[in-house]
Formats: sequence, C-alpha cells, structure tokens
Amino acid sequence: MQPEGERGPVSAYDTRTGKLRFRLPAGLSSADGRWHFSAHGWGDGTTLNVFGVSTGAVSQTFALPGRWRLAGVSPQGRWLILSNRRFKPLRTETAILDASRGLIVHRFGLRGDFEVETVSPDGRRLFLIEHLRRDGAPRYLVRLYDIGSRRLHSEPLRGGQDRVMAGYAWSGVASPNGRWLLTLYLNTLRSNAFIHALDLKKGIPRCIDLPSGRGAFDLLKRYSLTLSPNGRKLFAANPALGAVAEIDLGTRRVVRKSRFVADQAQGARRAATLSGTISGNGRTLYFSGGRELWAYDAAYGRVRGPYPAGAPILGFGYGKGDRRVHALVAGGRMLTFDAATGRRLGSGG
Repeated sequence: MQPEGERGPVSAYDTRTGKLRFRLPAGLSSADGRWHFSAHGWGDGTTLNVFGVSTGAVSQTFALPGRWRLAGVSPQGRWLILSNRRFKPLRTETAILDASRGLIVHRFGLRGDFEVETVSPDGRRLFLIEHLRRDGAPRYLVRLYDIGSRRLHSEPLRGGQDRVMAGYAWSGVASPNGRWLLTLYLNTLRSNAFIHALDLKKGIPRCIDLPSGRGAFDLLKRYSLTLSPNGRKLFAANPALGAVAEIDLGTRRVVRKSRFVADQAQGARRAATLSGTISGNGRTLYFSGGRELWAYDAAYGRVRGPYPAGAPILGFGYGKGDRRVHALVAGGRMLTFDAATGRRLGSGG
C-alpha cells in the first residue's frame, strides 16, 4: 500500500499477522505491480534503485550523471523518464533510461513548462503535459514527442473538440497492459471533476465528466479510481458526493451513475486518496472515505455500507480467494471484513 499517494513510500504487510514485512522509499511503481523505482541525488549525480515489489529486495542500482527527478515509468517498467527544470529561462530537460541496461538512450530539452505524463510501452512515444502560464484556471496541452524522429509534434493532441484543456491533475491509474493512462482532473473554472483518458496505443486523449454535485473542491478531490480486472471499465467512487460512476473505456463514456447517502464527515478528508480494491471477477468494488469502507455491486449498481473501521484507514485490499477484505488502520492494526457482507471479523486472520 501507498498511504501517501502514488509517489509515496510502499509498505507491505502480512495479512495473517498484521505486521510490516518491508518498506520501500518514495518513488514510482510500474503499472503491472512488479517493480518499484526510487531516485535520489548526490553531488553531481543521481542514484536509481530498482526494487522487486513482491520481496522488497533491491534488484539493480544505477549511478547516473546529473541531478534528475524520476518523472515516469512505462507500464512494465522497461523505460524510465527522468527530468529536471531550469527556470531562467524556463526549460525542461528530459532523459529516457533503459532500465534493463541502466543506460540513458535519449536526452532532449524543450523550452517551456513541460511535465511527463507517460511513455508508450514500446518506448517510442512520450506523452507530455505542457502547462500554459496564464491568469485564471490552470490550462494545459497534451503533446506528443516522437523518440525515433527526435521531434515534438507541432499540433497538440485533442481531447474531443478542445485543443486547450483546463484543470489540476489530482490522482491517476494506469492499466497494467499499457493501453490506458487515466487521470482525475479538477477543473476550478467549471467546478467539476473529469477523467483525462489517454489511449497510449492510438495517442488519443478524451475528457470524461464525472458527477460533481455543487463543485466544491474539497469534495471533488475525494474521488478514487479503480480499473476492472479485464481493463475494460473504470470505476470512479466518491463517498463525499455519494456517487459511483462506471466508465466504459471502449466508448469512453459514463455508462452508469449510482447514488448513495454521502459521507460529509470533515475528519475523513485526506491528503492522499485511498485506492479502491476490486474482486477478481469484477463484481464487487470496495472503496473508502478515510475511516470506513463501502461496497459497490457492479452487477446491480448498488452501494452498501458504510462499514466503520474506528480509526483512519491507511490502506486496504482483498485477501486470497476474495473472501475477505483487509484494512490497515492508524496504530498498525490490521482489521478484517467479510467481503460478502461487510461484517467485521476482527484483527488479523
């Protein structure tokens, strides 16, 4: 689990004993869940460590010239994107590293404020967010850099009819097969939340609006995103709004909206959004508002719960066979819930 968010430390717990097995430093993990990468600077260089997520052991360590920030990871962890920014004049330096060899295979610089969104699974295309410095709500362009031709495409990728898009990137999820990068954006201009769905094979972005209520920023940011096991649907759940939206990634449309009694508890707000967990058959999604769990039945579009944990939840997930859901709470206790009913079974087990 990553209680501090997708760029935070990774902690692994034994669900039988509730004890911490190992902890990995802050960094980025590959979407297939196999590898975790962490970089830190020293002097005029950068050390990059590669960890196996299943064991926590260091697989490889690379020493790289220059001071770099780890900006992106390809879905299977083959390609790493490193970046740094210089502000006078504003310029973004980017390097692509082959993690199988520990070698920087390409390096380039762009004038302006660019942020790496992701790299294609084959390492041939780099997707960038160009931040536009204007008054008002933040605006951005989605840009494509072709690594083979060493060229930034002159025309931005369009999200539907829009060339320029607006909003803050809040959280995201990538599909393990490398097809999708799905990012939750909060648009303060329109007071709504939307999914920025980027098809990495076709290079096409699309903005998909989510149920947004009255558009209060503190409520919108409590959306969590969870992919179905087959990668065909995205579930966006928000306890603060009392809403679950199902998105068909084939059509990139919201195909179902389900409502339930919203949790407006002020104490449930968190700096990082807890990820949801879904059963292997894609039938039941569990999600959290911070101190309780809800269960969403994807067959009927119904939400049940909440199931209180009695303390802030740091992370949760299904156990073996999808019969139980384990939740780690503040203080280090591991709680166990019956996945079918939500009934609390006790600590550990």
